This record gives sequence, C-alpha cells and structure tokens, in this order.
Amino acid sequence: MKLTAKRFRVLNYRNIDDSGWIPLERITAFVGRNEAGKTALLKALHKFNPATEEPYNPQREFPRDRFTAEFRDGGDWPVCRVEFELSPDFRGELGERLNGAGIPQKAVLTRYYDGSLDYRYDTEVSDDPLDPGELVVALEEFARGARRLLAPAPDQEPAIQPLRTQLADWADGHNEAARKLQDLRTDRGVDLLAQIRNDSNAYAQPASADLVEALQQAVDELRDAAERLPLPQQLDEAVEAELPVFIYFENYGILDSAVYLPRFLEDLASGPDEARVRTINAMFKHVELSAQEISDLGREEAGEARAVGQPVTAEVIARDQQRKELRNVKLNSASIDISRKFSAWFGQRRHKIRYQADGPYFRIWVSDDRRPDVDIELESRSKGFQWFFSFYLVFLVESDEGHEDAILLLDEPGLHLHPTAQQELMGFFETLSGDNPLVYTTHSPFLIDGDRIHRVRPVTEDETGHSRISVDGWPKDRETIFPLQAAAGYAMVRGLFQHKKNVLVEGMSDYLYLHALNLHCHALGRQGLPDDVYITPCGGTKLVGHIASLFLGQEVRPVVLLDGDDAGRARRDALMKELYAGYENAVLMLGDVLGEEECETEDIIGEATILPVLKDVVEKRVTLNQEDRGEGSLVDQIKSAADRHGVELPTGWKAEIARRVVVTWSTVDPQDMPSDVLDRAEALFKELMTRFADLDS
Repeated sequence: MKLTAKRFRVLNYRNIDDSGWIPLERITAFVGRNEAGKTALLKALHKFNPATEEPYNPQREFPRDRFTAEFRDGGDWPVCRVEFELSPDFRGELGERLNGAGIPQKAVLTRYYDGSLDYRYDTEVSDDPLDPGELVVALEEFARGARRLLAPAPDQEPAIQPLRTQLADWADGHNEAARKLQDLRTDRGVDLLAQIRNDSNAYAQPASADLVEALQQAVDELRDAAERLPLPQQLDEAVEAELPVFIYFENYGILDSAVYLPRFLEDLASGPDEARVRTINAMFKHVELSAQEISDLGREEAGEARAVGQPVTAEVIARDQQRKELRNVKLNSASIDISRKFSAWFGQRRHKIRYQADGPYFRIWVSDDRRPDVDIELESRSKGFQWFFSFYLVFLVESDEGHEDAILLLDEPGLHLHPTAQQELMGFFETLSGDNPLVYTTHSPFLIDGDRIHRVRPVTEDETGHSRISVDGWPKDRETIFPLQAAAGYAMVRGLFQHKKNVLVEGMSDYLYLHALNLHCHALGRQGLPDDVYITPCGGTKLVGHIASLFLGQEVRPVVLLDGDDAGRARRDALMKELYAGYENAVLMLGDVLGEEECETEDIIGEATILPVLKDVVEKRVTLNQEDRGEGSLVDQIKSAADRHGVELPTGWKAEIARRVVVTWSTVDPQDMPSDVLDRAEALFKELMTRFADLDS
C-alpha cells in the first residue's frame, strides 16, 4: 500500500462522542460485550472510504440524544478521522509530481457527514508566489522593441511612429499594473495575464508580429504556471486517489443456497446495502452475471403462451431451448471459475461449487475432494464453510479482485465456528493480513491471539451509555476482559502441551519484553529463540515452582529464568533442592548474563526507554540521581526515585510499561532498535540455548 493506516478516531457516531485515537495493528481486535459499540466503530471506519458507495446517514447515525439540539449541516460534523503514513516510494513519486516540494510523511484525513474530506499533513506544502518580475521583464522588452520598431519603407515612417507610441504606452500601462502585484497566482494576477494575452492580438500587425509573438509566448508560460492546480490541492488529490478501501462483512451476509430471483431483484432495488442482498449480488458480479440476466434467460415463452390460450409454435420452443442452453453454459463456466479461484484462496480441501438455475430459483451446490460425486446444498455445509465462501465473494468483488489497497473489517467473524475452527481462523487471519490489514470484533477467547494481546482494544459502555475504547490499559469490567484472560490462559496451556522447550519467566512484563525482543533479533539475523521455544509467564516468583511442576508432570523440563534479586535467589535455592536437583543448569539467573548482582528484565531494556513511558503512566517526570542508581536493579532505582519525587507507582506498573513499550516496538523498524538493548537480549538468548543444549545432552 502507498498509504498505511496507523490509527483512527470516531466522532459523533451513534453512541460514540469521541473514541480518542485508536492505534491500528496489522491485525486489530475489538473485544467487548454486546451493545458496547464494537460494530459502531467498524461501521464508522467502513464508511470513511467504503469499497461500494455507502454514505453516512446523520438521521440514523448522529448521536440521537444530540441530534435535535446540535445537528444542522453535515459539513460541520466530522465522523471518522484516519492517520496514514505515506510509503517511501509514494513520497518519491509525489516529489517528482510536485516539483520537489517538501512531501509529508503523515496525512490525517477527516470524513464529514456530508461526505467531504479534510486534509492535514505533518509537513505544510504550499506554492511559492509566482513572481511578476518575469512579466515585467517581458513587457519592458516589448516596450523597448516597440520604440525601436522599424518602418518597412522610408515613406511609411509617418504611419509607424503612432504605432510605436501606442504599443509602448500599452505595455507601460500593464507594466505598472504588474509591478503592484506580489503574486501572479492570485485572481488579479490571472486576470491581468488573460487581459494582456487577449489585448495583444489587436496589435499583431506585420510590423509588430515578432514582438507580439514573443510577448504572448512569455505570457502563456506564466498563465500555465498561474492556473496550474495549487500544490496543496494536487497533494490532496494524489492522496485521496491512493486511499485504501474498507470492506465490511458480517455474519448476516452469509449466502442462502436457494435464491428466489424475483424476490431478490425486488430486494436489490429497494435495499442494495442490506448484508444478505450485498453478498448475493457480489456472487453474481464475481462471475460477470446478473440476477436479471439469469431470470430473463429462464423465461418460458411456451408456458406464457399456454397460459393465455395461444398456440405454442416450433419457433417459441426453439427460443426457449436456446435461452435455457445459454443459461446452462454461462452457469457451468461460472461454476468452473469460482471453484478454481476459491480452492486456490481457501487453501484447505478442494471444493467444487456448482451454480444451478431452476426456473425462478438459483441454487448453489458444493462437493469436496473427499466425496467428489456428492453435491450438498450450501446451507447444509458447515457454518464455517458458509462464512468463508460468503466472505470470499464480498472481499474479492469489492476489492476489484486485486486484493490490493483494501482494509478488512469483520464483525463477529466465525461466530458459529467450533473453538478449534476459530483458532484455525486466527491462523487464516495472519495469512490474509500479510496483504490486507484486518480489524475485527469478537467476544470469543478463541478468536484472540494470546501471544499478541497488545493487538486487542477492549470496548466498554459507561454509565451514560457511551462507548469507551481502552488503549493504554485494561478496563475493570470483568465481562469485557474475560476473553482476554481466557485467551492468555489458553495460550499458556497450549504451550504446556505442545512445546517441549519452554522458558518460565516470573511475570507478564518479562514475557512481553522477551517475546518482542526475540522477534526483532530474528528480523536482524541475530541470535534469538527458535520457534519451538515457548515463553511462559508464571504470575510472580512464588508461582514459578508451581508452574514448573505442571510442566514436569507432562515430562517437560522447562528452563527457568529468574531475576537477579533476593526473591529470585531464594526461588533458585528452593528449586535446586527438589524439582531441579541434578538439573542446576536449567535454572538461569539473569545476573549471570548481565554481569550484575541485582537486576531484572527491565535492566535489559534500560532507563532511556522505560523512563519516558513511566512519565506517561504516572503523568509526572521521574528522573534518577546518583543516589537512586546505587539502589540495585533499575526497578529498585525507579522505586527510589518515585519516593523522592512523591510519585505513587500504580499497581501493575511494570506490566503496563512493558505493554506500552512493546506496542511502540511493534511499529519500529528493527534497524532503529537500540543496539545495546539488542546486544543484551542476544546474550540472554544465547545463554538460554546453551542451557537447552545441556538438557538435551
């Protein structure tokens, strides 16, 4: 994409007055109870630039409690604001098109209820004034040439003299007007150029033709420059032309296997944006057919003739047969095409899809490679298959079958799928998001990636009925965060039974930091942890032994990573007395890697990264002095400094800082990561792999 959506903001939409800025990941999940506002977020974002036209409807979508008192003009009310990052290639392209003007890196576009767009950039682009100096010079040269105009013959000298004076006076008069201008791009400047160009035609006599032609050439070049579309407008149009389209899909859009064509045509005329109608229409568009065409080709003139008592001639029968044959040929061709494309996209079993028309009915039959000779109605296939097939049609048609420059918005995807199938759907999302960023809503823990909790945006409803979107922390509402807790727990249990190599760390902050650093090390070709090594947070030093015993019960011996502090050393001694007796190398003290007696995972990250984030968390700047730095680990130093500054560190502050840091890192080019942080992380990963090698030997 030439434009990458980085974050968005919804305003004045249904039960959302202002969502605040919501960061967008490669995959972003909105989690919350019903009626919290998840769908409203997706619909507002979808209509920002929908694949098929669907304008905002203020009568239905402007906050109802404010509509009568506040809404007047749609141009006064913004609905959705999206911040885009311009790709380097696009910026280079714009630089050439805009004559080397300073090209912005970010664009913030706001869509209003009347459909208008407002553009804002991090770098201002403006036209330099068009200096009237060139026009002044051209007029001076014209006047000078006019005064020296030669007569074609001596006897014509009396006739040429008035022309010399007339031409020079005319040029001097316009020259005086030009000198009063600062910029020829103004209305006065453009009008003056047009007047000079038009008036000069009257002076194009044989004696003055060369002078007039030279002046007109100079004026024409200046007019082209003055009337050229302003650079800001050129930039706006170029950016708008590259906006990604937003494709919205919901479960209500799942196809029926039998479509009654006359009723569908009525529905299409009255409500083309209704979810089910939209999906059926996409099916016809995809195979370059129309419901009207299929209906017309199914017409039976013979039956119509019999109904009114008219004879059925051979010609009537022949026309009926020809139409039916053409319909069958078209549907057979469409069936082959959709079967091939869907199987290549779906990537699981090969399916054969057959379109059939029977009178006024259009039907969809499906067989697969396990029972290739058995056709089953679409609605008798699994709910999962129905969802995938219906979504595929909408996605393919509304992205113009190019799959490019489309952002997918999925409302409660896979709602009826078995938990195992929902987990498979998550894997499919990962693949799909490689080319198309994806935003979805859910309340299922099985549709939340427990390994990437930072992608989740909880949505709650406050006591006034307005939506609140949590970006910097989790809400207190238990029903909202339950799927998050369940997803994290499921991820841990999955690691317990699926991974033979595990690293136990004390807390969530350790997990977040190491997981993110591992990804960056791999991206740079540094030593990281292989894919078969799984990091598990234990919820505190005291629980490390309990979690380790669960692994040992599955005949899996994890490597334990402990902080270099008193609690870590006490836990190491306890483990070595019982669970890890004879396996001392499977317990690694972080201090042995960093060469510090007192240290925690935050010492890998460093104060340069953590302190600015701490300032955002506690809303006050905390600095370390020499006395603080003598307190031991960076965490102890921060606690000392916080006491000195009179700052109360909130419960869970370490995990919250880790979450914010990791979210920031997710958008950072690995090349821009601090090298000293990566050096320390790489040293830790090398030591962990050494410990695994000792266990295997």
